[in-house]
Amino acid sequence: MNSRGGGASCNPAPVRVSNILHLENSERTSILHMHSCQKYGFTLAEVLITLGIIGIVTAMTLPSLVGHWKDKQFKTAYKKAYSDLSQVLQEGIVNQQFVRTAKGDTPATTIEYELMKSKFKVISDCPYPEDISKCWKKGDTVCGGSCTSGNPSDGIDLDNGSPKSGNTSCFVDASGRNWCLFSYQENLFIVDTNGFSQPNRFGKDRWMFTFADLNNKRADNYMNYKKIIPFYQEDILEQTSFCKHPPCYYESWLLK
Repeated sequence: MNSRGGGASCNPAPVRVSNILHLENSERTSILHMHSCQKYGFTLAEVLITLGIIGIVTAMTLPSLVGHWKDKQFKTAYKKAYSDLSQVLQEGIVNQQFVRTAKGDTPATTIEYELMKSKFKVISDCPYPEDISKCWKKGDTVCGGSCTSGNPSDGIDLDNGSPKSGNTSCFVDASGRNWCLFSYQENLFIVDTNGFSQPNRFGKDRWMFTFADLNNKRADNYMNYKKIIPFYQEDILEQTSFCKHPPCYYESWLLK
């Protein structure tokens, strides 16, 4: 038997040359082919080795491919939130709806927040002082220097509270994004681009934006409102208050 594929016996009867000389070339070839020995197929060991190699390569590359695919989704959602908020700003400028004259201006913050909310179809509203748990999920918060302490809970909202403190408002838009004020006094707006879904991390699905002048400096007077910028305008590769789980591509994901 053929040891490589379980084929038929490879011991054909001898062919006399005198018996085929009178035949046409095509007939000779056919007869000789029928009497030739051909090896074909793979052994079980060869198949198993090949499958093993494929499995190893897949195990090595699949996590990277999945991570790249998720990052692409986060990046696209980040740019979409930036674009939507930029449109809100431009409409507010054209319609002369902004009134802020100082950093800590509660009435101005309320106007800016309500203007932003009016541009979206709101499916869930959590105005201060209501419980925001139906508009904001536990996850990363802005935690100041404590994020670098090494404590796993630092910078993570364990009580389903607000992004900073209890003095804030949030809402959920029709696409499932969660929007919140960072505080009730400042022009800082936080968005979770995939809502209640994981990972709820700054630099992945959570971002903070503010109003800026033409020099990309945060503007505390409405006369200087020119554009939307991420509050952090540089990529962060180490753990900070705005990047609990580095890396966070605040700059490059908007530019590429």
